[in-house]
Amino acid sequence: MNDLIKDKITKLAFSLHSSPGVYALLLGSGISRDAGIPTGWEIVLNLIQKIAAIESETPEPDPETWYRNRFGEVPDYSKILDRLTIAPTERANLLRSYFEPTEEELEQGLKTPTQAHKAIATLVKYGYIRMILTTNFDRLIEKALEKQGITPDVISTDDALKGAMPYVHSKCTVVKLHGDYMDTRIKNTAKELSHYSDKLNAYLDRIFDDFGLIICGWSGEWDIALKNAILRCKNRRFPTYWLGKGKLTDETKETQRIIQHRRAEVILIDNADHFFIELLEKIESLREFEKPHPLSVPLAIATVKRYLADEKHYIRLHDLVTEETERVSAMLSSDRFKTKGIKLSKDVFQKRLYEYEELIKTLVGMLTTLAYFDKGNNAYLLTKATERIVQPLEEPGHSVSVDLQYYPVLLLVYATGISALVRRKYDHLAAVLLTPEYHEFPYVLKKLSNHFQKYTSAPASNHIFDILREPLRSYLPIDEKYMEFFDIFEYLLGLVHIWMRATGEPPYGCFGWRYCRDKDWISSPIQRFIQQGKEQSKRWGLLKAGFFDGSINIFEDCNKEYENFLKPIRHNCF
Repeated sequence: MNDLIKDKITKLAFSLHSSPGVYALLLGSGISRDAGIPTGWEIVLNLIQKIAAIESETPEPDPETWYRNRFGEVPDYSKILDRLTIAPTERANLLRSYFEPTEEELEQGLKTPTQAHKAIATLVKYGYIRMILTTNFDRLIEKALEKQGITPDVISTDDALKGAMPYVHSKCTVVKLHGDYMDTRIKNTAKELSHYSDKLNAYLDRIFDDFGLIICGWSGEWDIALKNAILRCKNRRFPTYWLGKGKLTDETKETQRIIQHRRAEVILIDNADHFFIELLEKIESLREFEKPHPLSVPLAIATVKRYLADEKHYIRLHDLVTEETERVSAMLSSDRFKTKGIKLSKDVFQKRLYEYEELIKTLVGMLTTLAYFDKGNNAYLLTKATERIVQPLEEPGHSVSVDLQYYPVLLLVYATGISALVRRKYDHLAAVLLTPEYHEFPYVLKKLSNHFQKYTSAPASNHIFDILREPLRSYLPIDEKYMEFFDIFEYLLGLVHIWMRATGEPPYGCFGWRYCRDKDWISSPIQRFIQQGKEQSKRWGLLKAGFFDGSINIFEDCNKEYENFLKPIRHNCF
């Protein structure tokens, strides 16, 4: 399976996971043939061969033509059964041989639910699929559902349709469009497949309007009534995915017509088993990823506060932060965030951002609380966590996905750095920006900004500003104050970049275009912060924490260089 197909399956998995219940499955004979179940037409041909054998004739090479010539009518499922059987029990026993396994077939795994059926049943159990349309007569999907403890509402006749529970209230509805093998009214012939009852047509109109479609094992070639039901639906509220074997050019014209009408995403698959197993695995990964954290964010924050209030809990605090840090680090190193073979698009980029943000949320809550309330004994935990979250980096792969691995640690550095600034805890700020072995956070911001512009149409700084607003609200409830400290932190990032002579040009954030005019820049919170520092000189906590080698002169030199760099950038914002 190539990377493009894997990406499409991933896209479908995200779509199912984010919108459970909005897709209906349309299953054709292809999904049951892998279980050794013959198609309806294959059964008809086999029954014709049995009639010919009774009359000591040979229907080959064309059983259908032989039947027409012999009886003067097109093959009809019910009439053929009448010719072969007398009592309903005989008819039922004859049909069972096509759909129910013998002991030998059971040993071979035939005529039992396939891996695809089982995976579909699991998707139903999780609530991702609630509507299944099938042209098959067998009961494999019902058996698979029953194994999962689900009793579906099955509709196989107009009578059943009339008394069916509304599908909005059903855990799972299985619509057997052509009937059930135990009912001789099943549809088989071209004439029978050319039209549906008014009741069924009205029902399908609602389904095709209300649901997206995942079509598997159905060619669209013979089932005229079903094809027409799909084509007359003008609305496409949700996408359609067409799963097929072979290239699209090998499909029938009718198939292409349906694909074009529904604007379907085509996924070429080896077989239904492989596809549905992979789809289920991806969805289970997403479910695992979004499992509720053992500590909710508010509870994690409250626990950190309680441990900080009494020094006797310092070991518990260490263990609590370390365990969460290790959990995040392990997830970042997992296949969920692999970079090799990733095809980048806006959707993939933004989904990965969201995953990183959700993953880091609890750790951000813990460490911002620590940076704000800690008296100084636990600043090392900020350094330890920062270094650990950087560790899973430098995998091979697409340059953007590799660079994006720095996004979680950048969120962590911003959140804890701003929290420390609010309380003027410069030792805690140093624990994040200076003490860790990795000092390239300003450079990281610069690199990510280019990617954000391309894939989100907004700079990284703006995005981080929005994402961290809520986590920092309890420390900065006033929006204006939040903006001030956010700008000061980003300005310090640029100054640190210059002081350390880091790679490339220094970064700049929201403040670069927030204070375009010189008069706004002079009166900005950044300038007030700088002026207060100059007035304190050697007593300034920033310098005492080790920034700029503790020298006000070095600070002023870096500040002058940075302002000269920023001046043309600010002026270009007019």
